[in-house]
Amino acid sequence: MTTPYVNDVDRARAALAVIPADDYETWVDMAFALKQGFGDEGFEIWDAWSRTAANYSERAARTTWRSASAEGGKTLATLFWHARQHGFDLKRTNYPDRVTAVLAPSPEVLAQRAREEAQRQARHAAVAREATSIWQWARPVGPEHPYLVRKRLEPMDTLRELDALELRALLGYTPASEDEPLAGRVLIVPVWNGPISTLELIDEHGQKSSLAGGAKRGGYWMTEPTLVPADESSLILIAEGMATALSASHATGWFAVAALSSGNLGMVAQSLRERYPEAELIILGELGSGETQARRAAEDAKAHLAWPRFPAEARIDDKVPNDFSDMAVVSGFDAVGEHLRAAARSLVKTNGRLDVTTASDLTEVEVDENAEDAVMSNVKENLLADDEGAPRRRSSKRSAPKQPAPSGPVLNGPADVVSTSEPPSSDPALSASSVSAQPVADLPRFASTRPPVGEPVFGVGDVPNDVRALAEHRFGSPLRMATPRENGGPYRGEVFNTEHYLIQEVATRSVVFHRKEQMTFVSERLKWMDENARLNGCELQVGYDGGKAKVYPWDRGRELLERAVGSLKKSARELNYSPNLEVMLDQLQARSWTRIREARAAALEKSKEQGASREAGSAPDR
Repeated sequence: MTTPYVNDVDRARAALAVIPADDYETWVDMAFALKQGFGDEGFEIWDAWSRTAANYSERAARTTWRSASAEGGKTLATLFWHARQHGFDLKRTNYPDRVTAVLAPSPEVLAQRAREEAQRQARHAAVAREATSIWQWARPVGPEHPYLVRKRLEPMDTLRELDALELRALLGYTPASEDEPLAGRVLIVPVWNGPISTLELIDEHGQKSSLAGGAKRGGYWMTEPTLVPADESSLILIAEGMATALSASHATGWFAVAALSSGNLGMVAQSLRERYPEAELIILGELGSGETQARRAAEDAKAHLAWPRFPAEARIDDKVPNDFSDMAVVSGFDAVGEHLRAAARSLVKTNGRLDVTTASDLTEVEVDENAEDAVMSNVKENLLADDEGAPRRRSSKRSAPKQPAPSGPVLNGPADVVSTSEPPSSDPALSASSVSAQPVADLPRFASTRPPVGEPVFGVGDVPNDVRALAEHRFGSPLRMATPRENGGPYRGEVFNTEHYLIQEVATRSVVFHRKEQMTFVSERLKWMDENARLNGCELQVGYDGGKAKVYPWDRGRELLERAVGSLKKSARELNYSPNLEVMLDQLQARSWTRIREARAAALEKSKEQGASREAGSAPDR
């Protein structure tokens, strides 16, 4: 890397000011050039210049900068060459209004960004409403869910489930993980950001997805329906994944949250630190790719950091275990509980001082193996003692008996090192009662609102023969015929409208008959279309509240578009294309959907004009 001259930064900034940042290839070249010239200090210059582009994405910028190399063949000479192509004079000793000028987007770019931000916020709000509706529609998790069974976990109030086909019918598209559709019983994991902002979806095989367009940034899942009051000192576990948080909470009885991604871990930890300034936060690190994010989150939020421990040859389905959920599977919940309690005890004062050794800018809190063995028999009854020696016990709400620990290798030796981003205070007063689930007024409680699917509302034999004949004439023969169930659906597909029945093709050569006597159309437009015989050929969704049907609109085109984009993203990842391509595909998808809606609006307007012409007696347009 070259050593920059004193004025190289100003010269580079002035040169960048004349280069448009919208061209992708130039944008990447400038990242390589600035990294070669200034190292990581060049990111600030490059990012400020990147923000002048209308299609700027902070995520894409950081990803591209990390992938840029100082040995990539681009230098500051490349930057100045591009600047000269846009009129920059290299021979001048001064650059009036350029050297000191701040790189700023044009008013047009700012206006476009404001429009895009408004659209993004509207999309987030729409997805949040959709997520809340699906959460209310979903039912409590039934016994023996395959994913929870593999993790040796039990259902709880903050998880629900839907069948993958039901979920597809509700969303209008098939949620997928790396272009593999979710299948079977799908866990519904709410993401709270105040109210529910989106949902994480986990199927029987552990494949994960989330609602398209939802706001996951800064949101988290909780093991309890409510947060504890802000003025109550507590101990909170912060995990990356739902299963990790649930396993640790089950093993200790402590309250836990899941950030649901390593990139979101820091924001969640910082949010909880602001809400609970006096609480002990313990981040549950995951070995491997998430280690750096966990350490950074612990440092920024002034939290402690705990790592799982495994026997040397431990494997789960031929894979190396890496988190506390895996530790529970390999060694049992008792081992996880003892490990985390030993970590918590290591933060408590010993003779008025903490036993710490400092390494770089982190403080390592060592766990005494002998002391751990001496007190482990009293862990369940007397976790921690305050200065007067009074024991602090878990609240009755969290003292439910544990399930028997599964057989497996037993961990030996001291508990792993617990790290904190700054030296703990002289009086941490770590409370073993951790979190008592007191209700909070501004957060929802989650009682089940979805009754189970019941018996058929009526039989196929109750459908008149002429209606069944119409169904065969419309959708072909032979035809599988069925009727809806109480609390069933939603059923989705093209409909054929009759006076007393709505015939819906839910799959190829398969129809469901809906009686219209207790049917409610959720919009005035649908009601008008029914009254004016305009429903034939429409694609709708029908859900049941008991035996009463509710009819909603649905859009197959949107689902097909999202499938196509998802397939392109998977191909891009397989070919190791730049992550920026996925951002571009998202933008193209949004633009394509806008164009589809505009085309539909234009076609509708043209249809109205043709109808008006025919009513006026003019010849039809051939």
